[in-house]
Amino acid sequence: MKRQIAGMLVGFYLVSGCGAESQPAAQQAVKSDKAQSVEQKQPAQQDTAAVKPEASAKPVETPSTSEPVAQQASVDQAAQKKAEELFLQARALIKQGKLPDATRVLNSAITLNPQVAKYYFHRGSAWADLKQDANAIVDLTKAIDMQPGVAQYYYTRALFFMTRGGGQLALNDFTKAIELKPDSHHAYNNRGLLFATSGKLKEARADFEQVLKIKPDSLDAMNNLGFTLMNLGEGDEAIKILNKVIQENPKYLNAYDNRGLAWQKQEKYDKAIADFTKAIELSPQNQKFYRQRMTAYESAGDQKKADADKQKLVWLQQLAAINDQLVKDPENTELLLERAQFFLASEERESAMQDYAKIVELTQDTGRGYLIRGALYLEEKELDRCIQECSRSIKIQPNPEAYSVRGDAFMQRGDLDHALRDFERARRIDEVVAQAYLKRSENYKKQGKHKLAAEDFERAVAIDPSLGPEKLNKEKTAAKPVIRPID
Repeated sequence: MKRQIAGMLVGFYLVSGCGAESQPAAQQAVKSDKAQSVEQKQPAQQDTAAVKPEASAKPVETPSTSEPVAQQASVDQAAQKKAEELFLQARALIKQGKLPDATRVLNSAITLNPQVAKYYFHRGSAWADLKQDANAIVDLTKAIDMQPGVAQYYYTRALFFMTRGGGQLALNDFTKAIELKPDSHHAYNNRGLLFATSGKLKEARADFEQVLKIKPDSLDAMNNLGFTLMNLGEGDEAIKILNKVIQENPKYLNAYDNRGLAWQKQEKYDKAIADFTKAIELSPQNQKFYRQRMTAYESAGDQKKADADKQKLVWLQQLAAINDQLVKDPENTELLLERAQFFLASEERESAMQDYAKIVELTQDTGRGYLIRGALYLEEKELDRCIQECSRSIKIQPNPEAYSVRGDAFMQRGDLDHALRDFERARRIDEVVAQAYLKRSENYKKQGKHKLAAEDFERAVAIDPSLGPEKLNKEKTAAKPVIRPID
């Protein structure tokens, strides 16, 4: 269950102490180590925090034998055994991410044996991840009331309050968890974050330093301590600690962010710019880092680069608007196409092609994705790939648009026979088709095939009279296109 609560913490809370956003420094979102590793593989869609919680505490199993004996005695052994079997089944479902099923199984376990705290604890944790907050708080509190000596119960309820904005309630529970388990570095770290959000930087510093006494290699605690020291005016010491974090993990995003802010406070703008640039490399869609670098460029007197970052911010805001719509409707192919074209216009081809691939995946029944990608290849003059994609589309579901695009590709490749056959199937009549007939007429003429040349010339003029005599009688001379199979 603890793994689930950790996921909830990463997804919804959390505290940043960057001070670069419009909100107070210590009130911006944070992510756990696990979340950061994912972010480095995928483009970030939201601001990354300057300080980080530790939410990966190892679960504390509470065996049924730890329940009060007097309570257990009122439930017969058969019911106890069956309830425990259901509990183990629910734990397995939770590990598989099947939370609704897990809650239903735990319901049955509690019905059989309502006197076991851990059943309520795990069901409450599942409710929390399902955003059933009222149910979650009832069950988590029930577990604590039944077994007030279990630190894990207080710690988990504290995480719940922390993610729901209940700062003081979370602070109380973390403190209780520390009383019951004095070596809980996770509780110290998260309590330190809560102190930081309320401006109690000295208390936050004490908690982060305590984490490092318990777990000297905690990079999260080092990062958080570095941030706190920076805001306490101890910039040199903050940079020293953040240097160590980066040395241990060169991809630790928040440490670059914090160190950049520390350099900026010391008016060492070149170093600040270098750190914000590294943060941008690790999280290329994070608006905060561009905003901070823009400020550093302005302070350094480089307005041209500051303006470039300002334009990038506008671009990211436009992208964020599309992304917000896709979050609500992730399989909307028109939105995916809009984003792909947006990426292409900004020379973000790799990202664009990922969206085109998604469109292909979502339109396997109609083949439209292949057609859309084929049209892109036509625009980019990748004619063979265009023909291949359109052919795939036609194989799934023949349609005039695919024939038309493929015809254009054949035309540009100089394959007039196949181009005209596709135009005929598309029932297309325009200047491009007229030019195709005219060029083939010229080819026939060179080959001495005068009758065929005349027929194609007549077709060309019938479509575009400007290619021949103005008084040409189109009704008598225009040959009707004949649909023929492609060889």
